Amino acid sequence: MNLLFLYGPPAAGKLTIAKELAKMTGYKLYDNHTIISPLAELFSYTDPVLNPIRSSLGERIRLDIFKTAAQAGVNLITTSGRGGEKDFIFFREIKEAVEQNGGSVLFVQVSPSKETLLQRVDQPSRLGVKADTRERLEEILEENPGLFEKFPDEGHLSIDNTEISAINASEMIVDYYKLT
Repeated sequence: MNLLFLYGPPAAGKLTIAKELAKMTGYKLYDNHTIISPLAELFSYTDPVLNPIRSSLGERIRLDIFKTAAQAGVNLITTSGRGGEKDFIFFREIKEAVEQNGGSVLFVQVSPSKETLLQRVDQPSRLGVKADTRERLEEILEENPGLFEKFPDEGHLSIDNTEISAINASEMIVDYYKLT
C-alpha cells in the first residue's frame, strides 16, 4: 500500500494535482476536506477552545483512515495544507501508522510562489475552505511561516508548480516514484 501525501500551503494546487494523480494511477483519493469541513462547523477554527478539539479529532480520524487503508492494501492519495516543525510531528505519526501496517508514505511537497497562491485563492473551487480569500490566506501564511518548509525526515519530491500544470506535476510524481 502506498499513501501519496501531498503537502504545502493553502491554494498550492494540491487537490487539483491529487485528482489528476488518481486518474493516472487508479489510487483512491481521500479528500481530507470531507472530514475537516464538517468538523469545522462543529468546532470552529476561530474559537480558541474548540479549534484544538477540531484539530485533534481530525488528526485521529485521518490516522485511523490511513492505518486501515494500509492494513487493507488500499493505495491512497491525500493532501495537507500544513507544514513546519509542529506539523511535521503529525507527518511522522502518519508515516509510523502506515509503515507499522505494511504501507509506505510517499511525500510530495507542492510549493508555488506566494504570488501564485494569492492569485489562486479566489478560485470558485476554494469556497468554503479555511483560506478562501486573499486576506485570510495572507493571515495564514504570516501565522505559519513553516508552510513553505520541506519535511526533513527523508528525501522526497518537491515541486514548484508556479509555472506547470497539474497534469505535468502529476507526471513528475508518477515518474519520481515509478508508479504505474
